[in-house]
Amino acid sequence: MIPESINYDSLKRRGFLRQKQDGFFVLRTRRRYGVFESAHLKKLIEISNKFGRGFLHVTTRQGLEIPYIRFEDISVVEADIRASGIETGTSGPRLRTTTCCPGNNWCKSGLINTFTLYDRIENELNIICAMNLPHKFKIVISGCPNTCTRAQQSEIGVHGAVDLSSNEKRIGYALYLGGCGGKTPRLGFKINKIFSEDDVLLIIKQVVKFFEVNAKPKQRLALLIEELGKEKFLKEVGLSGIA
Repeated sequence: MIPESINYDSLKRRGFLRQKQDGFFVLRTRRRYGVFESAHLKKLIEISNKFGRGFLHVTTRQGLEIPYIRFEDISVVEADIRASGIETGTSGPRLRTTTCCPGNNWCKSGLINTFTLYDRIENELNIICAMNLPHKFKIVISGCPNTCTRAQQSEIGVHGAVDLSSNEKRIGYALYLGGCGGKTPRLGFKINKIFSEDDVLLIIKQVVKFFEVNAKPKQRLALLIEELGKEKFLKEVGLSGIA
């Protein structure tokens, strides 16, 4: 039985999304870099068999979901998940899970270590999934210009690239800003420069902070940029004259 006073937004923040079927919730899980170890998979299968209906769903953001969790089982499932080292995803007006391809960890096309950048975003910038923001916000990282994670279609998209303006052909980071899907899809625009990893981190920090302070509720970054004007936005985040 679900209490009438239930806080659905709080449950969404914790990774339990209300289903269309009354009384049921989808558990959304995540792991750094989208890497689930065998022990995590075994635990999720166990939870699915015990509390769900025996199957999992792979999300587009590299997570695993278990539908048909009953409201009365949420506290037990949540404790079990946390104890197993599995993090939960989120929904609502928050930062989504940062997604990344394997990069140069094992992909032959990878130019950058996507896992390292992911860790620095979370550990150094404290920009972590479920961070409260005016609306949904997505960050994606790709190891090369193939952009398997669709860098052009998220608020911040990063991919490894070769700086052809350098005689040494330095490997760096290309950057897209202002992309989004949803009901008002937009392609992000590319910044006309190949950045260092430290520079990319600084830009990510500035863009997320600017969005947090200036966006209206339910306003994606793309629409905020259109409202302000691209040049003003770039100036505010320290990129004037580059794009």
